[in-house]
Amino acid sequence: MMVGAGWIALLAALAGTLGTMLLYVASPQQQWRAAGPWPSRRRWLPGSACLALSLALLLPVMGSGAAVFAWLTLLMLVGSAAPFLGAWRARRRRAR
Repeated sequence: MMVGAGWIALLAALAGTLGTMLLYVASPQQQWRAAGPWPSRRRWLPGSACLALSLALLLPVMGSGAAVFAWLTLLMLVGSAAPFLGAWRARRRRAR
């Protein structure tokens, strides 16, 4: 059975959201984790792999221009919300 284009686009959006969140958690100034960024050397690799998967899934569903535009818009949306969610989480952590 063939997977519909809507499901592929949803999977691409989830992979893009996860990839952007992983890149945020890998940054030294992030506030989602109390212990700081991930300790590994190549902490950018999982996020970058998810972002590449997201773009690769979007390209066959949309044209190349629309896919890149939608992908970058998703990355900007999640990347803009991540610091605010991190600050909210840090504030809740301090309140406990």
